[in-house]
Amino acid sequence: DPFMYRLINAGKARELSTNLVEEYANLSCCVVGVTGKLVREEKRVAAALTQAILEAHDYSVKNPQAVAKGFQAYALNTSVEEVEAILHDHTHGHHAVGALLTKEITTYVTDLKTVEVIRQSTDAGEFAKEITADVFS
Repeated sequence: DPFMYRLINAGKARELSTNLVEEYANLSCCVVGVTGKLVREEKRVAAALTQAILEAHDYSVKNPQAVAKGFQAYALNTSVEEVEAILHDHTHGHHAVGALLTKEITTYVTDLKTVEVIRQSTDAGEFAKEITADVFS
């Protein structure tokens, strides 16, 4: 978020933590959400959509300046340099799929239980299995 990036750099806000540091630094920061019906009935479509997004993430890692320039058409009050700096902080190069994604989601669910966003009675592993699908297998 360019606005928060600017506030933090100006010393007007302080970042306490993000999902890009410590134990979260090597976990997926983003997932692709599709309906179960799409995965069951059109798995190739779900796989193609996912692949396209992963390729876009890879492109942003390798070409942050080009992505920042392209973002300018949609950005308000920000610069290419600012967006490029923000992209350097992101973890778009990490792509968990299949069992690894399920494991990473389990980690997030476990932590969300700790802060009472998800009920304590929820089985984190079962929940993660229920909401993930390996569209590439």
